[in-house]
Amino acid sequence: MIRDEFTVIAGRALRLHQGAESLEVRGVRPSPVGPIVDWKAPLLSPDRQRRPLPGGGHVLGAPAGPDLLAVLVRYQACRWRHGPPHAPSTWAEDLARAHPKIFPFPPASHAGWSWLWEAGAELITEHGIPRGFKTVDTKEKFGSLRWYTEAKGDDRHADNVISCIDHISNFVCEYCGAPGLLRRGSWVKCMCDAHAQGRKPFREGEA
Repeated sequence: MIRDEFTVIAGRALRLHQGAESLEVRGVRPSPVGPIVDWKAPLLSPDRQRRPLPGGGHVLGAPAGPDLLAVLVRYQACRWRHGPPHAPSTWAEDLARAHPKIFPFPPASHAGWSWLWEAGAELITEHGIPRGFKTVDTKEKFGSLRWYTEAKGDDRHADNVISCIDHISNFVCEYCGAPGLLRRGSWVKCMCDAHAQGRKPFREGEA
């Protein structure tokens, strides 16, 4: 199950990344932080995507493939850490208590993204919380997770982790954490087939 979820989410998240077809999941092993998915992708580009602009120049696109996979590995570890995934009703308050330097208030989303918030907090903490780091807002917008922060010190690592989480959230059901897709409706939401209740996903390039 862990391997299957990882493969589906990774395939969708890396859809436009050069060398994504070389991704191979080698197995799942236990670790102190939860089950770790081992993977290799020898042809996956290590560079962040850049989208050309019509008049010249470019804008930054999705984070680098290896960075996305590293964050996805931790997401899966958080999600399956205590057995079959279950987020208690107090997950947001629990997360704010566990990581007060990351979340001065409980993050705002449905429970399926709880493990994305948790993975981000853990990865930022393990690398070293930047000086003056502060979360200023958390929410869902246009079907994606939004995490706004500010810092006085070097926050490049934290910013990259958050960018990866934002991107991955497009492929994770906000309600349960299973693989999902952005769905049509009055409000765009990322949902799995079970929670979509018949709402159709956007076609490639629409959302």
